[in-house]
Amino acid sequence: FLILVLPSISFSQQRVEPIREHVEFLSSDSLEGRLVGSKGERIAADYIQSYFEKIKLAPLPGYKYKHPFSFSYSNNPHTEIKNKDSITGFNVVGYLNNNAEYTFVIGAHYDHLGFNEYNLSTDAKGKGKIHNGADDNASGVSAVLEMANYYTNNNIIENVNYIFVCFSGEELGLMGSKSISDLIKKEFPNTSLMLNFDMIGRMNESNDLNIGGVGTSPNLKSVVRKNKPDSFNIVLDDSGVGPSDHTSFYNLNIPVLFFFTGLHLDYHKPSDDADKINYFKKDKIINYAKLILYDLSNEPNLAFVKTKYKTKKANPKFKITLGLFPDYKDYGDGLHIQDVVEGKTADKSGLRKGDVITQIGEIKITEIYSYMEALSKLKKERDYILTFKRDNKSKSITIKF
Repeated sequence: FLILVLPSISFSQQRVEPIREHVEFLSSDSLEGRLVGSKGERIAADYIQSYFEKIKLAPLPGYKYKHPFSFSYSNNPHTEIKNKDSITGFNVVGYLNNNAEYTFVIGAHYDHLGFNEYNLSTDAKGKGKIHNGADDNASGVSAVLEMANYYTNNNIIENVNYIFVCFSGEELGLMGSKSISDLIKKEFPNTSLMLNFDMIGRMNESNDLNIGGVGTSPNLKSVVRKNKPDSFNIVLDDSGVGPSDHTSFYNLNIPVLFFFTGLHLDYHKPSDDADKINYFKKDKIINYAKLILYDLSNEPNLAFVKTKYKTKKANPKFKITLGLFPDYKDYGDGLHIQDVVEGKTADKSGLRKGDVITQIGEIKITEIYSYMEALSKLKKERDYILTFKRDNKSKSITIKF
């Protein structure tokens, strides 16, 4: 009989070095920011495919490792279709066939902002600079590669098949995951979980780890809590929708988990570099995910649950911003500010880290979703009263976007 061995948590340099190598290569200047459709994206895709081949991970049956997808894009909402850029990107997919009834997907996006061609940088002077995206999202890709290596070469036949996906086109609207999720759902109708890693390389001193999607199947929350490392502070979100690729799978009624260590001041800036990644903490996050998957694979017929409407709706479009990093946790008492961007509206208006925004104009703010909804309705060049809490005292200021 076969004895299944639980993955153990180790901090050995031998384990961390391959993760570091993946991040350093993918976020090097030579890849020029891995913008979807660019030469750098193709180099990254070749690297991922070569690694899958090296560890003897097969492509999906009947397909090649690379799955092309095409779309039109412009960062100007008023641009006519004929003036939009036509872009072709590639998802890279590997398959571990355990001859099981159910299939789990493990994924992360590998594209980033390139030279800020589409003005998605949070650096006002970011145009023309390479955005290496070490945390966003070479950190997540390295986790997928590490897990692919582990499951392919552990000499254990798991109770589920595994599909490992490195998506492109995430930064321009989840384009790659929308394409490949439809294919996976069609070819593997018994896909019962998608685990997404996006920005898991900058765990803070409090060891905070955000895990979304825990409400998308009845057993997820208990399994996530049961396997939590003692040193971790996990922040759970029921919602299956978020600003990353798991959303594409949730929309096909597949349960999801989303691992994310939070925003930071290097987010979408040229300064998001490999030397700022905490590789030992990231190694621990990867092992935490393995423990969760081990438990879930013992009863892999995971029932899908639709999450609440208020957290399910797609992010609204807005043309204005305060220039802050929000805390994504729903505290119920307002939007908690994680940090502010120097020189932007929030900073100029006197807002600072730790403040809690409770109202802008006539719109009450309870969490990230009502905040984004407010931004979609507010106008430029108009004065608004913004109410916030600081040290449990309510204050009001006038702001203009």
